[in-house]
Amino acid sequence: MGVKLGTVPLEREYLLHLLAAIINNVEPHNPPENVDWENLYKIAANHRLTNMVYYGVVKLNPDCQPGQSVMKKFYQDYKIGLAREAAQNIALEQILTTLEAHHMQCMSLKGSLIKYLYPQPDMRSMSDLDILLKAEQTTQVIRIMKDMGFTLLDKGGNHDSYHLLPFVRVEMHRRLMSENTPYSNYFRRTWDRAILQDSCRYTYQLSLEDAFIYIMTHLTKHFVSGGTGIRSILDIWIYNNHYRHKMDWDYMQTELEEIKLWEFTKTICRLGEIWFSNYPSNEFYSDITDFIFSSGVYGTKKNVIAAEINTSAKGKESIDLNKKYYWLKLFFPGINPMKIGYPFLRSLPFLLPICWLFRGVKCMLFKRKGTLQTIRASHSMSEEYVIRLRKIHKQAGLTK
Repeated sequence: MGVKLGTVPLEREYLLHLLAAIINNVEPHNPPENVDWENLYKIAANHRLTNMVYYGVVKLNPDCQPGQSVMKKFYQDYKIGLAREAAQNIALEQILTTLEAHHMQCMSLKGSLIKYLYPQPDMRSMSDLDILLKAEQTTQVIRIMKDMGFTLLDKGGNHDSYHLLPFVRVEMHRRLMSENTPYSNYFRRTWDRAILQDSCRYTYQLSLEDAFIYIMTHLTKHFVSGGTGIRSILDIWIYNNHYRHKMDWDYMQTELEEIKLWEFTKTICRLGEIWFSNYPSNEFYSDITDFIFSSGVYGTKKNVIAAEINTSAKGKESIDLNKKYYWLKLFFPGINPMKIGYPFLRSLPFLLPICWLFRGVKCMLFKRKGTLQTIRASHSMSEEYVIRLRKIHKQAGLTK
């Protein structure tokens, strides 16, 4: 079970097999004799899947399981996953109940919608809880969250971030997509599409179709920037496997075509079937698999830069010229992305050059290491890698 990728490392192929066995509720095959369990653990950890993989390795014959040191790490991650899920579940229920009691319109998002479709909810690890609220409620929600014991870590932009030790981080979103994404206009209609949850007056949910569109769009946002991880493909496969016969696919096709994501959606759905339902693969899907495995759970800086260089392309200019366009956008962003960090630009756009200066000083004072790494990485980016990423995006249906 799972995709056959030819010459790729055994650990990648066997990791997909273990994941496929877990979500299809079948016994996994014993591993190849020369599988490197330490390497498999590192790959799974890079995609935050070690707690889930434990459910597969524990079913293997004892003589086929990882050595004691690796097995101990899997088990520790499994226990942490259980504790984190329990803490997040309690916190989410308390937050939604409290917001409902205070007449705050809200809606839980992403992982919170999907984790209960997994065989066990702790399999779907979440770094934070995502909740959508009305922007005009922000001040009231800050007070409510502080009264509940949460610490406000970061305020502004698309969301506010909160923390409650030891495991609970919460992002309170004012919009589903940032204004600098190509999907922001589409998701401005979110509250018009929202449906009240049963027995609630202020807590909403999306329809099965609209939730899928949002999950797919969120995956796309990561895929086209730094890359997305194995967990994103798992989410899509599990959601489809659970709801595919209940969803209106004609509606979803119309909506996804509106935001130019229907072809990419079909690509990602097919990839999930290749990985987890034993559908035949080909060179193109092997390339996407390579890209996703190299991306980690949230993508890589290298992929971010390569994608930005491609986005900066003006026709068929050389990669070197595209790099110059990229540097121009890097040092002098347009006014729309600058409005996120400097909201007063909405009413005072002529101050944009001064904001560029402030931004440059802040980067060199407080983000010097990351800024210099970005400049060096973009300068050394190979033409071959940029073209390879462009090809993957085009074949996946993201560009013409």
